[in-house]
Formats: sequence, C-alpha cells, structure tokens
Amino acid sequence: MKKKNLVLATFLLAGFVKLLADPLEGDVRLTYPLTVKKLENIYIDARLYEYDPWLADAPATLVDHVELEEIDLSRSADSIVDIHFFANRKSRMKYYVTASTYSKKGGTLYFYINGFQKIFERSDIDDIDVTMEPKLETKKPKGEPEKVGGNDDEDSGKKSDNITGIYRAVEIEWEGEDGSEFALQKSTDLKSWETIETLSGTGEKDSVFIRVYRSVQFWRLQPE
Repeated sequence: MKKKNLVLATFLLAGFVKLLADPLEGDVRLTYPLTVKKLENIYIDARLYEYDPWLADAPATLVDHVELEEIDLSRSADSIVDIHFFANRKSRMKYYVTASTYSKKGGTLYFYINGFQKIFERSDIDDIDVTMEPKLETKKPKGEPEKVGGNDDEDSGKKSDNITGIYRAVEIEWEGEDGSEFALQKSTDLKSWETIETLSGTGEKDSVFIRVYRSVQFWRLQPE
C-alpha cells in the first residue's frame, strides 16, 4: 500500500511540476486614442516581467521583450496594435506588462500604460485590452478603431530574446511653442557642449528619456 501511495504521489508531483512549467502565451491589444498631432514612424517598446509576490524588495525580471518600429498611427480613428508575448511559468511567480511609445527609439514619449497591468492571473493563455495613456492632445475619432501593426504581422517588428543591458536613465521634461526647435546638449565640464538630439515643441509638456553614466553629466536645451 505504501508503495502504491509513493508511486501515486510521484505521479501527481510530476504532473504538478509540469503544470508549473507550462508555456505562457499572452495577447495584449493596445488601443491608441487619436491625437491632433500626426504620428508616423513611431517606436513601441512592450515588455513582460515576472516577479515574486512573496519578496517585496526583489526586482522584477524581464522575460519577453517586443519592439515595433516605423509604425504609423491612423489619422482619422483610434489605432490598435497587437502584442504577443511568450514565456514559461515559474512556481509562485506573478506577471505584468509594460508598454511605452516614442517618436523614435530613444525619442519623445507619446503613450504609456497607466498603472500596474497584470496578466496570466488565472490562465496560462490570456488576452487583455489596454487603452494607452496619451501625453499628446487627443481628438474625437471619425470611425471604428483601425489595426495598424503588431508582432503577429510579418516584418512589422522584431523580438529580442536576450537582455543586452540595463542602464540608468533620466527623463528630461520641457515645454515649447508648437513648431519651435531645441538642441538637447550635454557637457561634463559646463564649458564644452555636445548636441545629442534636436527636439520639436508641441505647445504642451514633452519629455525624453536619456541614458546616463557614472561620470557627471550636465544637460541643457538651447533654442535653434
């Protein structure tokens, strides 16, 4: 009897471990509100993280990363982008997604997910709808939402399987008149200045994320 119970327990344990190792597949539908500003060739950075809810101070781990480039949003309706994530479930781990949209890679932030967006709470296969939070002025759409891209479309994006680096960054926020241009410059001694990027004002607050290093860096915006 003990031998049978041991065999049964081993079988159940193996099944339990297999369940925890099942692959995760998630579809995240991002809806972008129509903006006054025409948005073309934008860059979308979407990420899937896992974290241990029992360890409050432990950092989350990036488990899937999707990048989409040269995406044109609709000029007359809300836009839809479908993101497909893959991962393997680990024991007791929880999962959440982030998505940020920029004028270009390393450029001005246009949209982001507002809040903590969980996924795979009840199932290994999940699909969620997320309305992106705009940092630009929006307007009323004229038609039904239009799908404009996603990593389920051939050649529309690329998947990155490996983390190649984690860096510190600062967000520089400014406000300029619509159409005005500024040179974003950096210096290590406040004497010699190097132009990093040319930024365009929108009449509202804008921001850009900049990678920073251990050396002292000073930043300024110069009207052009």
